[in-house]
Amino acid sequence: MRMEDLTWKEFGEVRKSISTVILPIGSVEAHGRHLPLGTDVFAPVEIAERVEAKLKERGVEILIAPPIWYGHSFVLNVFPGTINVKADTLRRYVRDVAGEFAEEGFGRIILLNGHGGNYHPLIEAAEEVAERYGVEVWLINWWVDFREDILSICSSQGHAGEDETSVILAIKPELVKMEKAAGERRTSKVRVIRKDIGLELFPDGVNDDPRGATGEKGEAILDVVSEKIARLILEAEGHERGTR
Repeated sequence: MRMEDLTWKEFGEVRKSISTVILPIGSVEAHGRHLPLGTDVFAPVEIAERVEAKLKERGVEILIAPPIWYGHSFVLNVFPGTINVKADTLRRYVRDVAGEFAEEGFGRIILLNGHGGNYHPLIEAAEEVAERYGVEVWLINWWVDFREDILSICSSQGHAGEDETSVILAIKPELVKMEKAAGERRTSKVRVIRKDIGLELFPDGVNDDPRGATGEKGEAILDVVSEKIARLILEAEGHERGTR
């Protein structure tokens, strides 16, 4: 159920019977020469919709909130099209949005994150909301939390790499330019903070070899990730119902 499709009256009824809301969060940033700027939002939104569909089949309803598009992307801000939001701005914004859902009566708020640079601001936002409202906040970083499953499907992971490219090939193949897909894995022994460090670590906005990506791999990733999240919610919902 997409929140933006509801009237305020419908929403008022929905919040009485639904305890879980998923808030997709991503970024608008460079993803190589082959992927769209919206990659980090497209992925969590798609995963959220698949989670909802799997849960609905099992008799459980959840709400999907409109996504937060802009994220913290300091490293990739050297590339055109990357819209970087300062970490503290993102923290406060997500805190306020999630806090509003807590005020509306949702007991479980899932921050479904699609961008690595958002990680630390989202932890802080989640802690503030949980402490203030006494609700449960989950932070799910889909490519990290299910890495073992993803690497059973893909040979590697990375920014605009094989896994991420496969997912977008499954979601929006018309936006992927595989003929321009190229890259390699780069690492640094220590975290170097420098305005242009992205040019070294993410040449052309990539940090992995995306050439092995396929839509079939993307479908497999989306299926396993959404299934595992759905099961976690089912377990939580079952526990709740058992204690009422």
